[in-house]
Amino acid sequence: MTNDSVSRMCDVWQRDSGEPPRFTPDELRRNMGKFERTIARRNLREYFAGAFVIAIFAYYTWMFPTLTLRIGCGLIIFGTIYVIYQLHRRASARPAPADLGQRSCVDFQRAELERQRDALRSVWSWYLLPFLPGMCVFLFGIFQFAMRITHAAGRQFHAGIAVTAIGLIAGCVAIVFFAVWRLNRWAANKLQAQIDELDWLTRDSA
Repeated sequence: MTNDSVSRMCDVWQRDSGEPPRFTPDELRRNMGKFERTIARRNLREYFAGAFVIAIFAYYTWMFPTLTLRIGCGLIIFGTIYVIYQLHRRASARPAPADLGQRSCVDFQRAELERQRDALRSVWSWYLLPFLPGMCVFLFGIFQFAMRITHAAGRQFHAGIAVTAIGLIAGCVAIVFFAVWRLNRWAANKLQAQIDELDWLTRDSA
């Protein structure tokens, strides 16, 4: 999940000249609808990306002849399915009930912001970590496969060069994982700021 998936709440929840903003349940519901659509679009993009990853590694499973590579591909597919399931369970869009009042709208939106924030904060455990076993096995399988085809061609296998190449790939993957984690932490902090603003509104309009 990336930081552009998190949108700021509407201007009716912005502070204006030091006076508490006035809002109605209809205005709150419109803003909750915008938030719900943003989350739904984000998840739809993630579902499509997950389906693409599954299709690619299913093809790799058929294409690569070695057992290690096939196991690695299978683990990546399993990890992707797990991530998609966790995304749906932890961060799916929940429509607000139609009969909510003003305070109930604020409480519902606060709960939704907290749920999305917690999903972003824990992204390492459910969004990134499930890919690690498959990636490790897959990279090891690439090393084995390169050694196998080199020997089959009657050429000398340079283990040092192969290890360096695999290490560079692993390093790039680690950088991407770290960047995704940091972006999601930043997005979680933005959601926390919105939660704090809702608390301010609740306190000043009570």
